[in-house]
Amino acid sequence: MHTIRLNIHDTIYDKLMGLLEILPKDKLEIVEEHNTYPAISLDEAKQKVERAINNIANNEGLNLNTAIDKVMKS
Repeated sequence: MHTIRLNIHDTIYDKLMGLLEILPKDKLEIVEEHNTYPAISLDEAKQKVERAINNIANNEGLNLNTAIDKVMKS
């Protein structure tokens, strides 16, 4: 078997699921993932880490709970 991961826009999700449901059940396994974390690019992640590291020496960092709350809200 092969595995693929798709990011599907809400406007076509039901249509695609309908198509997949008509395929033979013994030939396809659907595993839905509900990603609750925002995806960012590698470059954006590098910039955030670099900025955080540079701010440590200036005592401009955030405490852990504040940082986690900020990430979860974005």
